[in-house]
Amino acid sequence: MKVYISQPYAFKSDEEIVKVRENIIKQLHDYLKDVEILDSVIQKEQTFGLKQLSQSILVLSDADAIIFAPGWEKSRGCRIEHTIAEEFHIPIINLNGSKKA
Repeated sequence: MKVYISQPYAFKSDEEIVKVRENIIKQLHDYLKDVEILDSVIQKEQTFGLKQLSQSILVLSDADAIIFAPGWEKSRGCRIEHTIAEEFHIPIINLNGSKKA
C-alpha cells in the first residue's frame, strides 16, 4: 500500500517536518506491515507556495491512502489535499489505525 503523508510546512524548519514525518511512519508501521511511504517532503528552498502544493498533489495522485499530520486543519495545503482525498475517494488513515473511505 502506497501512503501519502500530508503535513503542515508553514513556520516549520525542514528538521521539524522530517521529525514529524518519521514519527508518523513509525506509527504507520505499527498498523500496516506492507506499506510504502511516498516521498512527499519538498524542501522549502526548492520551491514555495502553489508550486510546492502542485508537486505534492502529483505525488498524492499515486497514493492508495493518505494520512494527515497533527495540525493539518490549520494548513491551507493540507486542507486542499484533504478535499482531494475526499473527492477522489482516497482512503484516509487516522493515527489510531482506522481507515475512512
